[in-house]
Amino acid sequence: MSDNNITIDIAGTSVPVTALQTNIDVASVLEFKPFKDWVSAISKESYSVKKKELEFKKVEIQNVDYFGPKIGFIKFKVDARLIENGKNVPGIVFMRGGSVAVLLILRSKDENETVNEHVVLTEQPRIPVPSLAFPEIPAGMLDGSGNFTGKASEEIREETGIVIKDQDLIDMTELAYGNQYKGAYPSPGGSDEFMRLCLCIKDMNINDIIKLEGKLGGLRDHGENIVVRL
Repeated sequence: MSDNNITIDIAGTSVPVTALQTNIDVASVLEFKPFKDWVSAISKESYSVKKKELEFKKVEIQNVDYFGPKIGFIKFKVDARLIENGKNVPGIVFMRGGSVAVLLILRSKDENETVNEHVVLTEQPRIPVPSLAFPEIPAGMLDGSGNFTGKASEEIREETGIVIKDQDLIDMTELAYGNQYKGAYPSPGGSDEFMRLCLCIKDMNINDIIKLEGKLGGLRDHGENIVVRL
């Protein structure tokens, strides 16, 4: 167990944070940006309501996965109870932070000036699904810098080899939500993950587009095994 003296402040309440495994460094968890953002946001939410409905008793860090020296995923449980009746609300969290995905459309003209459009997909093993060749639009986790379009263009280059400019990306999430939400939350009952969706329409020569089909992409030294599909 971890040091029981470690606490976080949630809306003025000192909430103890403990670890269920001795190898978990709670101090590093508290510095993990998605966790810091979560603490800040839950406090803001608690202050915003007219009547306090929830009380936070403790946070238990159940597991931490690392990407090299950096934290990748955290699984923790929040003991949060309704003040009215003392009942627990669902509080198990799989924390991984935000991600960005790009709908990339390649546009070309044939000899008759007819416009053709191709959507770029990446195909790779996705064990949780499970699939050994799962098709999806290019995507990747955010790095915490807040530069969504920059991360999106980086993922496109790494996964497909296609170079695009940040200014060519349209942030569809911002158009839909403005600043109200960080992105679309696919599983808010169990994870903090949000996804920002960008759109890019790029004009290319049809011969260059055709060459992309079946191209190998991704960072092999990071365990990525990506095939480009149109």
